[in-house]
Amino acid sequence: MNQLEINVTGSADYFESFKKLYYHLYANSNASRAERIIGDLSRLLLVALCQNRTSQYQKNVADFLDGKGPANQLLLPILKDQYATIFDNEEKFHLDDVSLRYGLSAIANLDLHMAKSHLLGDAFQALIGPNLRGDKGQFFTPKSIVRCMVSIIAPEAGSKVVDPACGTGGFLIETATYWDQNQLEHGGLVGIDKDSDLYVLSSALIELVSPKTSRILNTNSLDIKLLKKINASDTPFDADYVLTNPPFGAKIPIKDQSILEQYDLGFNWEFSKEQDKWVKTRSLKGSEDPQTLFIELCVKLLKPNGVLGIVLPEGVFGNTRSGHVLDFLRDNGEIFALIDCPRTSFQPGTDTKTNILFFRKNRKSENNQVKIAVALNCGHDRRGRSTRADGTPYPDDFMEIASDWPKQSHNFWFESKVTNKHYLVPRYYDRKTDILLNNDAEKFGAEIVSFEEMVSKNWISIRKGHEVGSEVYGTGDVPFVRTSDISNFEVSIDPNKSVSNEVYEALRSEQGLKPGSILMVVDGRYRIGRCAILHETNYKCIAQSHLRIINVSEDAPFTPFELLYLMSLNSVQRDIRSLVFIQSTLGALGKRITEVKIPIPKSRSDEFIESVNSFTHALQERARLLNSLSKFEEAVVEL
Repeated sequence: MNQLEINVTGSADYFESFKKLYYHLYANSNASRAERIIGDLSRLLLVALCQNRTSQYQKNVADFLDGKGPANQLLLPILKDQYATIFDNEEKFHLDDVSLRYGLSAIANLDLHMAKSHLLGDAFQALIGPNLRGDKGQFFTPKSIVRCMVSIIAPEAGSKVVDPACGTGGFLIETATYWDQNQLEHGGLVGIDKDSDLYVLSSALIELVSPKTSRILNTNSLDIKLLKKINASDTPFDADYVLTNPPFGAKIPIKDQSILEQYDLGFNWEFSKEQDKWVKTRSLKGSEDPQTLFIELCVKLLKPNGVLGIVLPEGVFGNTRSGHVLDFLRDNGEIFALIDCPRTSFQPGTDTKTNILFFRKNRKSENNQVKIAVALNCGHDRRGRSTRADGTPYPDDFMEIASDWPKQSHNFWFESKVTNKHYLVPRYYDRKTDILLNNDAEKFGAEIVSFEEMVSKNWISIRKGHEVGSEVYGTGDVPFVRTSDISNFEVSIDPNKSVSNEVYEALRSEQGLKPGSILMVVDGRYRIGRCAILHETNYKCIAQSHLRIINVSEDAPFTPFELLYLMSLNSVQRDIRSLVFIQSTLGALGKRITEVKIPIPKSRSDEFIESVNSFTHALQERARLLNSLSKFEEAVVEL
């Protein structure tokens, strides 16, 4: 049997070792599911950790490696003896013994006891995360986000930290690492997960970093009555800190009425105009998304003045139907900080947009101020790759956000006033956007003007596009322009979506498209804020409803090309981004388009004129060349 070559010094090396082992088992074992392999790897890891504790354990492991008996006969007794609360009589290994011998031999070759425990934890988690399924709303929290949240919370020595949806134990492991790095006494770590595979995994990993002060519970954490029956030494209540990324999604609603009735947020709420807040009714809901109940659970687990850090889908922060959740939190304490996470944070696992909320129980805010930080980079791309093609790493803002938190002068954190208490999307209140806009305004000698002001001054008009229906696709030669057709300031035409002249004529006057019309994406996944300008050669088209048609009037102190140039500035694109609300995976600018701000030059500097002329010439010349090339396309014979 070939042995895995191992030479490890850091977390990256441990990760590569575990990765090689995982893929060997995936290719050669009898396992049909990734979870089976990872589950057995965690069992082997625990065996390796305690094999030297007694001579009998050593003999059992040696006999197994020599092929003198099966794992379920020789290794299981070790686990049941050492970890009686984790492994019951029904526990067993699932892989074949040949694969298990290979795995245990490889893990035993890792110097588990000499290694820094958090390196092993990091490596094993990095392997586990991408291979876990997300069908139960469970997604691996990126390490930089976990470290950022722990660093901001800064758990005190000897404190109690709870994660009621611990998954692989990332927040608990990082808390233990934080205590070690700051030479602080370990406190109590309590994790809960009802998934039996994750329970075993997190138990194995937490054993590496804090075996004496940690406890993982395998139960339904949303059943508060059940949690209250847990003995005092293991109870998750009276926590100093709760750190968690709960399962989320409308596809996994909680329908159990016996669970819902234990929560205020399990009931229907109505908005009271008199009180200017949401009020709980006596009517129990038929179902509720898990993340909503987890928010209330976390509040219940905290002791007075306890602190919560929680990752939540953006819908909680901005959906009108979630206003009662924000009012519930304010009734029970203070929302003191928010972090806006990049869209790619949980990709490729899920495309759901998330943000981070920090809350302190019982302490009420005396004003509408909250600290806001916006992360634009998370250390990986949509496919989960951490390095670019040239070998350089993708930037990651989260650790800078963490280090910026305690400073007097901030680069990421800003104190912002909440103007709409039921709309808490962090980037909407991001003051850094205003700073960048003011910098550009100063650069161009400009005044900052909103779209709303431009419309009132009759400088621009904004119209909505239309839907034509798929039944008219291919009925003619008039392009139907969709959001996917907008790229690099131009419209790329898909002839399969072209429609008849009759359809065009029916919408022509309403759309008002002409040379110089700007098409702006306002709905969708990734392209919101992207723009294209129409020319003499392509203005005869129909714009989709997810686009806004911006026409510049003769009264405007700028040309269409100048406006497009200004709309492409990084500061303006960031301002547009701050106005977008993402419900699950789809974003919308909505009526907030009127709030978009543009630095309009009061006079044209030579630098501005030169830049705009170059920009205009490039777009016009490209349009001319594309029009010339389109005539060759007409001669292509269909297959």
